[in-house]
Amino acid sequence: MNYFSSRSQTSPCPVCMRGAIAEMPMMESLACNFCNHIFTLENQLESQPDSDRKILKMADTISTLRWIWTGKRWENANAVQVYTSRWLSILGILLVLVPTAIASISAYIFQPEPDVPLAWFPKFWAIATFCGHLFVLLSITRDYTQFPIQAYWRSIKRSWLG
Repeated sequence: MNYFSSRSQTSPCPVCMRGAIAEMPMMESLACNFCNHIFTLENQLESQPDSDRKILKMADTISTLRWIWTGKRWENANAVQVYTSRWLSILGILLVLVPTAIASISAYIFQPEPDVPLAWFPKFWAIATFCGHLFVLLSITRDYTQFPIQAYWRSIKRSWLG
């Protein structure tokens, strides 16, 4: 199987942008040497098996992330997914901002007396609302994209320690 222009050539990983994709031994799949994602390749058009345009699909995630090889780099082949991800980004931002705004406005309108022992609690609740919803949004994003946080952390530690 000749995936790229030569068999010894590797291509950059479209997910982490740091690793290189290479063939896995004894398998018809590819893997990144940095983020350890597994990919499969298929022809862009099934009717033309000799086509040079290949589609790279991420095999180790629920989402159908795809890229097309241009000869030098991988281009995003998820036009519908990019459109959908814009709306999901807006909904994610609203998930964080709307509850925080509700908690903040209610803390501003219904201010407790300053000498009450728990006068700090409404402000704390607004900040906790923001942090909690942001944590949920970041967790969902990390699970969806399968971002290799641990691999990046190991790389940073290696570069600091020399």
